[in-house]
Amino acid sequence: MKLKSTLVPICAAFALSSVHLGVQASTLAVNLSEEVKITRTEHGIPHIQAKSLFGLGYGNAYAQAEDHACILADGYVRVKGERAKYLGPHKNGQDNFFVSLDLGYKIIDLHGRVEREYANLSADTRALAEGFAAGYNQYLQDVNLGKATLAPACDGKAWVKPIEGVDVVASVLASAVQNSIGRLLVQILQANPGTGTEWLPVIAAKQDSAEAEPWLMANNTNYKPKQLTQGSNGWALGHEVTSNGRGLLLANPHFPFNGNLRFWANHASVEGDFSTMGASVVGVPGIVNIGFNQNIAWTHTYSAARHEVIYQLELNPANPLQYKFDGQWQDIEKKQVNVDVLTPMGVISMKKDYFTTPIGYVLEDQKHFKWDDKNAYVVRDTNLNNLEGIDHWLAMNRATNLDEFINTFKTLDGLAFNNTLVADDQGEVFYIDDSNVPDLSAMGEELLRSHPVISQVYKNTRMAVLPGTSSALVYQQEVPYERAPKLRRQDYVQNANNSYWLANLDEKLSGYSLLYGHVDYKQTRRTRYNLNLLRFARGADGKFDRHELENIVTGTSASFELYKPTVMAACALYSGQTLKVTETLSMPVDPACRAFAKWDGKFNANSVSAPLAKEFFNLLEDENLLVQFNPAFPAVTPSIVKADKATLIKLLAASKQLENAGFAIDAPLGELQYLQKGERRIPWPGPHHNSGGFNVYSTTNAMDLTSFAPQLASPIQEVLNENWKVSTGLSTEGYPINYGSSWMMVVGFDQHGPKARGLLTYSQSNNPHSPHFTDASEHYAAGKGLIDLPYTDAQIKENKVSEITLNVKKD
Repeated sequence: MKLKSTLVPICAAFALSSVHLGVQASTLAVNLSEEVKITRTEHGIPHIQAKSLFGLGYGNAYAQAEDHACILADGYVRVKGERAKYLGPHKNGQDNFFVSLDLGYKIIDLHGRVEREYANLSADTRALAEGFAAGYNQYLQDVNLGKATLAPACDGKAWVKPIEGVDVVASVLASAVQNSIGRLLVQILQANPGTGTEWLPVIAAKQDSAEAEPWLMANNTNYKPKQLTQGSNGWALGHEVTSNGRGLLLANPHFPFNGNLRFWANHASVEGDFSTMGASVVGVPGIVNIGFNQNIAWTHTYSAARHEVIYQLELNPANPLQYKFDGQWQDIEKKQVNVDVLTPMGVISMKKDYFTTPIGYVLEDQKHFKWDDKNAYVVRDTNLNNLEGIDHWLAMNRATNLDEFINTFKTLDGLAFNNTLVADDQGEVFYIDDSNVPDLSAMGEELLRSHPVISQVYKNTRMAVLPGTSSALVYQQEVPYERAPKLRRQDYVQNANNSYWLANLDEKLSGYSLLYGHVDYKQTRRTRYNLNLLRFARGADGKFDRHELENIVTGTSASFELYKPTVMAACALYSGQTLKVTETLSMPVDPACRAFAKWDGKFNANSVSAPLAKEFFNLLEDENLLVQFNPAFPAVTPSIVKADKATLIKLLAASKQLENAGFAIDAPLGELQYLQKGERRIPWPGPHHNSGGFNVYSTTNAMDLTSFAPQLASPIQEVLNENWKVSTGLSTEGYPINYGSSWMMVVGFDQHGPKARGLLTYSQSNNPHSPHFTDASEHYAAGKGLIDLPYTDAQIKENKVSEITLNVKKD
């Protein structure tokens, strides 16, 4: 693993030595032209066959643009901080959405960071990025010539414009920081030593019109973006637990259904170099993020680790722009950014002051991180200068065995926020959390573990807040490979977004930096279900095969279905009675109990009363369970619902919530839960995370940062706490699905190579003009399972749906 010094100010130009694996001969060949073939198979999966990395990037971008040009175009102007220039300051009402994010992106300067370092990036990264830019630009040119189309969301829009390789790499970098410093942009905007509205941006120049009004961002300062969260289930199974003694992989990333973090299935092949199939996040140039090749298969889950540290500065009582560091007063530097904003008077320029130190950007939150006469706070992010992502995934795509795959983590450090799980054709498996984690000193680790205030803040909020008074506490690098949590075995490794602790129940991991997450702590309902499926869902031979894994990944069960008999016993005990649900609400027991009795224990679209079960399980807390958490039995505790009045009150409240939303309490799931695809409303199966589900779905669209993300109806209020919105997202529209199981994949091996099946649940294309806008979604909703993934040339030819050949010319 390469260690990058982060001692210099993060807002200044930085130097980063790019380390990558040996470049293949085909990469360095300077072909002035080549042909790239794009063959689409079932559900529109493109197989891109090229002779160079440039050609692969070109063909990949052209195919991506056919499906997602609008998402790509919106992302490029977002990362450059230019959306308000084209779209105005607001997205919905007076929310300041575009202008606030533009200012934030201008401040952290992702595009500028890449631009300054671009010439020093590896030849591989530049070839992929420049090929991708050329292929994307060719697609836009074909649109102008009438040979291709754009989706209505961006057709004819001025912000759809040509790009360069820098834009491609900056887009990848934006994904790397989206859940660390990316979720603190508003707090960075609000940082100011003043006590009033000094933090607000101002108009940079007077308008000619006498009617021009001053910019008042204070119209709405409550525009903080929600914390972006990802989920996933990942299993890698070794020869000890597989029926044929070879490796098996289950990939089940839970990601947004739209936006720049949407998955896109593809097959990347470079002649004489590598052939890898799977899925990638939209905008990743050419390579596969989660997939397989001839000998290995891998997946990722979102790590529980922290990638940023917030440091508390001790201020000079005589000067709020100075802080004490190593016994000396240091200056907080004030800088300025400008953004263009479209208004009724035309485009105006706005300027905004921001503040930075060599440690990091100053941020302010009046509740948690107030800049007063004693303290200010700065954030330092390990991923802000992380430009190795493309190189790292390329090296994984090229790996021909498990040792080569593992070696990528020793030489590269590009996986910003991922756990990685991999299985090979010989039946070995490997797990690592090699996300970029700050390498704290022993003193910093001790404060996180033992300080009476700092440790409690971290335990309760998962935010690491340390004193910024000493160089001994300010980290300078990421944790190296040797000290990252990892495990190599012959049975299994798993992760479902809790920490590394239980990658394998028989070999619990511990002793790593606290920033990787806790040990000996309660696991989520979904993680507990994962662990129990691994133990008890095997076939008659006590082992797993591909068919059994497919049933698990596409299944609609949830662990809390086991509680139904106990709940029905409580219903019998209180039958005929009326219970007090709140101070102003009493309800008869029997109607809700009769409805719950109809539930079949599944979350199929036709499962009657499944919404009632979903709302009920979401309200259950540990206090409603008989057995509390025991770290000696983490897979089965807490458990066993109590057959008492408190449990029934939760069931009654759940039924009332459904009534308040306008639905029958015994309505089938598909009446409420659906995927909207254009004018088509598709009833959608699958449980919720808090039901203890595996293949889970949610209404949240907080991770869709596109300008055309749908505005959702506000969830109704909880019955038991009128100050809370229902966390299932239940609204008068039901449960419109925007997040959850995305790319489903099961990969095994035999003596001939990989045997893979997969499905992109929300379909390959976001362009309503495409024949692949709804086909995979209808396939999933109908319960048809996964599809075969053609990997060999013969399989691709046999399953061909369409094919084009691009003539790639290099300047």
